[in-house]
Amino acid sequence: MTLKPLVETAFGRPTKRKPVWFLRQAGRYLPEYMAIRKNTEFTTLCQTPKLAAEVTLQPLRRYDVDAAIIFSDILVPCMGMGQTLTFGKGHGPILNKPVRSAEDLASLRVPDCEKELGYVGDAIGLTKQGLESHQTMIGFAGAPFTVASYMIEGMGTKVYTEVKNLQHNHPTVFQGLLDKLVEVSVDYLLMQVKAGAECLMLFDTWANQLPAEDYRNYSFPAVSKIIAEVKDKADVPIVYYPGQGTDLYFELSGYQGDVIAVDWRTRMSRAISLLENSGLDVSVQGNLDPQTLMGPESVIRERTRAILDQGKKARGHIFNVGHGMQPHLSPDALHHVINEIRSWESEQ
Repeated sequence: MTLKPLVETAFGRPTKRKPVWFLRQAGRYLPEYMAIRKNTEFTTLCQTPKLAAEVTLQPLRRYDVDAAIIFSDILVPCMGMGQTLTFGKGHGPILNKPVRSAEDLASLRVPDCEKELGYVGDAIGLTKQGLESHQTMIGFAGAPFTVASYMIEGMGTKVYTEVKNLQHNHPTVFQGLLDKLVEVSVDYLLMQVKAGAECLMLFDTWANQLPAEDYRNYSFPAVSKIIAEVKDKADVPIVYYPGQGTDLYFELSGYQGDVIAVDWRTRMSRAISLLENSGLDVSVQGNLDPQTLMGPESVIRERTRAILDQGKKARGHIFNVGHGMQPHLSPDALHHVINEIRSWESEQ
């Protein structure tokens, strides 16, 4: 059986090939993606396995990368739970009806993920047919606090007023929503593994909106329950992205996942040291600032090599951007990153 460099690195096992992939590597910076989106609504794209698989595979045809992450959205499970998800022009996702009371919470369903969200699994199965033997199929979900933030606010926010209101004034409802999301997320992720996912990622993009004590009381226990229940039934590595900054690294004691994804705002060597000092034996993923791709080739290569050198201090390092690719970035710039990685790799 061919070893998967990304899986081996995630588990902390040595590989000759440096694994690399890019968050949001399928998306708006690729003209072939935009050609499909021109006549296809976002939710329709997520719910149509053939199209979702096609856009998932598009970057793998361009680049020498080691993984495909299924094209979907962290809010897809919310549709199975009973909310309506729409993406309008000029704004992000909108979820109706927002969850702001015990009655709203009670109206949410726990879906049969295989039946109601199985189109994600079908897309994974189709995507795997287009992968090379060394490439890893990644499935994902949003971490409960981050998904709950959208469900409560009804849209993206910069102030989290309704989230904090529910948390402080209706803590039973707030905790109940997190508990329900844990249950749905476990089923959703295991469905993806059954469909062929070989690695899973949990996105806690807004975790840094919580003070450390609230993160430790609410978000981290939910993440830990998901990881424990998935690990009990599936032998796949799990990558966790705890959002921006490093303060929450001090709250990760007991983390049972395999990889921490590092935001670009943190020096990789610093992140590795903090994680080790917190007693964690984990691999890391990241963390090139995607905006670096606007710069000249020399800068792109220099920044890439610096991260590679720093990543050697970790148990294992998966190269990636610190967060997602942006629409204005040049697709050609990624070739400079990958070429530098392969050059560095040959020197080791």
